[in-house]
Amino acid sequence: MTQSSGLLLSKYPLWLQWVGAFGVMLKLFACGLSVGWASPYLASFTSGTAPFPATTDEVSWMASTYQLGRFPGAILGAVGVQYFGGKIVIIGNAVVLLISWILVIVSNSVPWIYAARFLSGLCVEAANICYPLYLGDISSPSIRGTLMVLAINGLSLGIVAGYAIGPYVSMRVFSGIGVALIVGCIVIVTLLPQSPYYLVSNNKTKEAENSVLSYNRKADVQLEMDLIRKFVARTESITFTDRLRELNLPKNRKYGLILIALIFFMQTSGMNVLITYTESIATRGMLSLISPSTMPITMGGLTILGAWTSMYYVDKFERKTVWVFSTAGLALNLIALGTHFYLLDVGVDPSYLQWLFILSVSIYGAFSSMGMGSIPYILLSELFGSNIRTLAICICCSVGGLSGFVGIYGYQYLLEVIAESYIYWITGAWVFVALIFGLVLVPNTKGKTLTEIQDVLLEN
Repeated sequence: MTQSSGLLLSKYPLWLQWVGAFGVMLKLFACGLSVGWASPYLASFTSGTAPFPATTDEVSWMASTYQLGRFPGAILGAVGVQYFGGKIVIIGNAVVLLISWILVIVSNSVPWIYAARFLSGLCVEAANICYPLYLGDISSPSIRGTLMVLAINGLSLGIVAGYAIGPYVSMRVFSGIGVALIVGCIVIVTLLPQSPYYLVSNNKTKEAENSVLSYNRKADVQLEMDLIRKFVARTESITFTDRLRELNLPKNRKYGLILIALIFFMQTSGMNVLITYTESIATRGMLSLISPSTMPITMGGLTILGAWTSMYYVDKFERKTVWVFSTAGLALNLIALGTHFYLLDVGVDPSYLQWLFILSVSIYGAFSSMGMGSIPYILLSELFGSNIRTLAICICCSVGGLSGFVGIYGYQYLLEVIAESYIYWITGAWVFVALIFGLVLVPNTKGKTLTEIQDVLLEN
């Protein structure tokens, strides 16, 4: 090692943690592309401009098979992390997502798209399980939340890129972009060390010491190893039954239920609906100041801005404070959106309401990424002991997948039975309930090591 490179490593001892977060961000960017894919290309099937025909019912199933893939993705992700570690699962998950993009490239009929969308949903939910654990294991307490938000930002960036690129390129070219991103992720993550927590749990002491030093050049290796051994040993079990029994202990059951509730709130807060149907909502909202097809990009841009802004404060304030701030903004903007549709229903001239629609939808996107979209995944990486957290996260993310599916279908059902304004008002009231829930029950974990968090939780 040269003197200059040694000085660089000394000045930036945590640089490899940032590289790890960037590699995960590329993976989530590709996942975001698969989410953003829906808006332009489902519309192309509906309008008859797609490479091959599809009925209205088939287009609906293209949207829903993505959500259906999330449930098995949660199970496979949890099993994989338990036995192979977060790094290997991220790579394997990326390979499957690569296959999904290839299926779109070679597709010549609807079933190919079904398969691709199902695999995309599977990969997104598996990623939701493995990346919080991997980044939680390799990151220092002072920047853990920031690295998590950096990675999560990839999802928002990918969604907006899908909105922006989709209308101008073919499905096959779009999928080629996804392939390139996934290859970049695989190369970066392959070169990273395995998590020291995973290595210790598999009795690979020397490799774990090297991993600790790789991720923090200024670490006290023996102190870090002692903390890791303590964390791993505290929850060490042998059988699946042991893990279930331990998960049912009062402390773990309490925080497991809290996380399930946070994820359920997140999935039913209107995020999935607005991401999937922004253009349709803008059309029904009689948006004319800008094109309805531009509205997803506008909302997505504010979502990215909110996500990047949150990187600067997510580790400066308690998780509870960030959650409350985000849900308060979401509730107010949902109420404003409902008011827009109510005023349309009573005959107000749409030209006077353009500002209300654009602001409520755009600012909703910003607030969604400023806490509600990230806090549950930050807490997933922090709250559980090493031997049960994959099981706990599997359950939480399975609930997330199912509730996301229910949220999308529930929205379509409500559109047929009540005025659209009431849908947003009801959702706003529901998000306000989420605010109260978080204010009372979200634990404070900011700035603590994983071992310190377990010590605090045991005292409660």
